[in-house]
Amino acid sequence: MSLKHVPLRVPSGWRVRFNEFTEADSDSFVDEYHEQLWEFKEDLLQFEYDDKRILDLGWYPEFNPKGRYKLVLIDSANNGERDRENPIYVFESRNVKEIIEKVEFLLTEVSNGRL
Repeated sequence: MSLKHVPLRVPSGWRVRFNEFTEADSDSFVDEYHEQLWEFKEDLLQFEYDDKRILDLGWYPEFNPKGRYKLVLIDSANNGERDRENPIYVFESRNVKEIIEKVEFLLTEVSNGRL
């Protein structure tokens, strides 16, 4: 069964590095035998903005039914070094709607120069 990508409103200026964020039901992910297990991995979605910001989404711990989505905004302007140790913003949730809202909020805030 092929799942659709989660629809997102993306302001101009953002580049999609990869997108595997699908409409998998995180509420039904309760054991390691889930038919959509591979939809719950660390590398789900990554956007880059003007070589200054990276927005990264993954499921942590990977393939773990007790995990959750983790959204991280990173400053990537420091001489090309990505500062993952000190992210600008971190948000975690199992709720897909909350993640979508936060992704779109962060994309807009960065685009408007507020983050």
